Amino acid sequence: MTGARRQSADRERAQRERARQSWELVVHDEPSRAVLAALRRVLRVKRGELERMASALPGAVRRGAHEDLAEPEARLREAGVRCELRRRDVE
Repeated sequence: MTGARRQSADRERAQRERARQSWELVVHDEPSRAVLAALRRVLRVKRGELERMASALPGAVRRGAHEDLAEPEARLREAGVRCELRRRDVE
């Protein structure tokens, strides 16, 4: 596959994943002050949304394409948050 075709295929795959929300960013930690501060900083959530997110912890905090969630997952890990990307079982 040529470089242009591969890039096109990668873009199409990412668009499908976004539409289906094929991946989720799962946080394994309880909603401590440090975890919530990291989520707010990395995911750029407002305080009101942070309260909703805190009530869902531990659990999924974002869904979407793998390529959109990989960087936030890495940044959360660097901040000491236990998290992972999981493929959702969607058709």
